[in-house]
Amino acid sequence: MSAKSYSHQLDAKNRMRIPVKFREELGGEYTITIGAGGCLYVYSKEQMAEQKKLLENVNRFDEAQLKAARFILYNTWDAEEDKQGRILIPENLRKLAKIEKDVVVYKGPTCIEIWSEEVWQNYFNDVNFNSLASAYESLKNNG
Repeated sequence: MSAKSYSHQLDAKNRMRIPVKFREELGGEYTITIGAGGCLYVYSKEQMAEQKKLLENVNRFDEAQLKAARFILYNTWDAEEDKQGRILIPENLRKLAKIEKDVVVYKGPTCIEIWSEEVWQNYFNDVNFNSLASAYESLKNNG
């Protein structure tokens, strides 16, 4: 594994450690929430404040926006490290991310990500390099 990802396991109480390198980047307070592709996103306090600010712009008469905002906020957890540096992954988030035991903690493009190892491996099973090239080109054109 590269320095951008680490393998871990949940303990019997559904706790895990965020790697020290990532914890330093996150600071003392961080939040776990749902992510795209079947993972969980881990945001620093500042990053989560930005996300919540964005969600405040929801049109209260747009059901799709309201549902998205409610779902994200409902599935948000302020992580608290115990004395050994472990954090609990709550049941609702474990279920959404299909996390049972083995996890991959990955430094994604915008935040730290927590994946079920199985979901992580399956995510890359059908990589289409033409689609990747097209997505990469669209990123270059946006910048």
